[in-house]
Amino acid sequence: MVHSQRRRIVVAATLAVFLPSAAAFAAEPPITALAFAPDGKSLLAGAQSGIVQLSWPELKRAGSIKTDLAHVHDLTFSPRGDLLAAAGGSPADVGAVEVFSWPEGKLKYRVEPHSDLVYCVAWSPDGDRLATASYDHTVRILDAAAGKTVRKLEGHSRGVLAVCWLPDGKALVSGGADNSLRVWDAGSGRLLRSLENHTAAVHALALQPPQPDGSLPVVASASDDRTVRLWQPTLGRMMRFVRMPSAPLAIAWSLDGKKLAAACVDGRVRVIDAATLETMADVAAIDGRAHCLAAEPSDGKQWVVGGADGQAKAIDIPRSK
Repeated sequence: MVHSQRRRIVVAATLAVFLPSAAAFAAEPPITALAFAPDGKSLLAGAQSGIVQLSWPELKRAGSIKTDLAHVHDLTFSPRGDLLAAAGGSPADVGAVEVFSWPEGKLKYRVEPHSDLVYCVAWSPDGDRLATASYDHTVRILDAAAGKTVRKLEGHSRGVLAVCWLPDGKALVSGGADNSLRVWDAGSGRLLRSLENHTAAVHALALQPPQPDGSLPVVASASDDRTVRLWQPTLGRMMRFVRMPSAPLAIAWSLDGKKLAAACVDGRVRVIDAATLETMADVAAIDGRAHCLAAEPSDGKQWVVGGADGQAKAIDIPRSK
C-alpha cells in the first residue's frame, strides 16, 4: 500500500432514515442495502424494518415499498431501470427475491429459491436473468421474467455472500464465507476456476465500469482479512491488493472506474486510487458498522453509505491528483 497525505472528504448529509426524526435512532436496525433510482432523484434503503425511499440529495424520507422480506440484504435496479429486485429472507429458513415494477413500486412476483438468506442479487447485463448468492452455499440463476430457476451453481463449501456478472453475460463471479471467489459459466453452470488468495470471508464484489482502453474486466473483492483485492477473473489472475486498518464490508466504484470506496467495520469509508492503490481519503462516516455503499449515478460526485442504527450519509468523492 502506498502511503500519502489523505485528502478531506466532506460529509454532506446524515440521517436516521427509518424514523420520522433522528432523535431516537439508536433503536433502529442497520441499513444493509442502498440503491439509487435510475433517474438519480431518489435513493432506496433496505433494512430489517423494510424498504424506504429517500429524496436526493436531502436524504429525507419520501415513501416506502411494501415488502415481506424479514431481512433486506440487497437492492438493485435492472439495466433498463424498469424493475427493482430486493433480496433477503429469514436466516436458516428461506432466501427470497421480490421484483417490483418501477417507478410504481408494485410487486410483480416473489420467489423463494433458497433455504437460507439471499445476501446479494445481480441482474445480467441484458436484464433477462438474475443471479442470487445465498448462505445455503449455492448461487442460482433465475429467469428474470418470472423468477424461475434456470441454473443451480454448487461448489462453495460455506455461505455465498456476493455475486456479480461479467460484461458479456456469459460468466459470473461469486464470493463466500469459504474465503474464495469462484468463476462460473452462466450457460452451463460449470465452475471455470476458483480464486483462493483471501484468508477470510469475502463480503462483497464490484465490477469496474468499462475502461476506454478496452482492457479485460476487473472485479474488486472485499474480505474479512482486511483486504480489497483486484482481479482479472477471465484470466484467474489477482492483480494487486491493499490492506486496510479495518475489515471492509462493502465496496463501490466511482462512475469512471478510477476510484474505489470501501465501507468498513469501524464505520469509516476509505477511498482508493485503483491504479496506484493509494488511499486518497479516509473518513469517519458511520457511528458503528458501515454496511453498504451506493454511487450517485447522474454526476458521480458522491457516494452514500448506510450502516448502524439506520444511519445514511453522503460523502464527496475526492478529485484525482
